[in-house]
Amino acid sequence: MKIGKKGLALLKLWEQAPKGGFATTSYKCSAGKDTVGWGHVIKLTDNIKEPITLKQAEELLKNDIKWAEEAVNKNVKVTITQNQFDALVCLVFNIGATNFASSTLVKFINEELWDKIPTQFMRWVYSNKVFIKGLENRRKAEVNLWNDKNE
Repeated sequence: MKIGKKGLALLKLWEQAPKGGFATTSYKCSAGKDTVGWGHVIKLTDNIKEPITLKQAEELLKNDIKWAEEAVNKNVKVTITQNQFDALVCLVFNIGATNFASSTLVKFINEELWDKIPTQFMRWVYSNKVFIKGLENRRKAEVNLWNDKNE
């Protein structure tokens, strides 16, 4: 599967630049890295000429999420909806493929313990053992997308 429109919209919402929307010019993200577009960490091999356009920002985002899509496709062994896939890609993009692969969330999905999934999303609201309200808000949005029956 590949991320759909709802998943892309959700990622864009949470990967906004400091002033909202996408960043046409680079800024330092919370980890202190040069970032542009919707959360694209600039690598030495990138040949980015600033300011970037909306089209360039979207291309960067679509390329950036490929690894998250691959992580979901690799680890989820049961059939899920597009919205559920999108919610998982958004989560993985934030927590990383290794954390996702070893998570109880994946175990419960593959065991089809559907009623336990929202609680597992909500376990990912800490950074360095510190509760982060923004992560809680992001997880709630992902759970809402997971539960959305309107494809």
